[in-house]
Amino acid sequence: MPLLVTPQTVDTVSTDALCTYPPKALGGAPIVSPNIKIGRQSVEFYTSTTVPDPSPGTPLPTNIIPLPCQPGTRIITATINTTVFFNRQLPAVQGDQAKMAGTDRPLVGPFGNPTVVIGSRG
Repeated sequence: MPLLVTPQTVDTVSTDALCTYPPKALGGAPIVSPNIKIGRQSVEFYTSTTVPDPSPGTPLPTNIIPLPCQPGTRIITATINTTVFFNRQLPAVQGDQAKMAGTDRPLVGPFGNPTVVIGSRG
């Protein structure tokens, strides 16, 4: 079963025509639940509407004239969890991804507390 995506969760590298964007922890402004706690800490989670930090780019060495890279805006694509809601919102979990300029950037971990499993039936 999937584990919860947290601010420390990292995505994967991507490139566009001019730049490469390294893996980066999501950071940004996760949603902080006012009433859900894990280990006495308010749960921080991401949804498809949460905005992670941008990913800085580096010009590709193949560019004849290296132009500065625009910060890569990432969007969370939360599709794996369809049944467990936190404060009426579907949290992003292991197996979801960030998208940047149409490129999928799978979320690879670390994920939240391994004793909290989203969508389990046990």
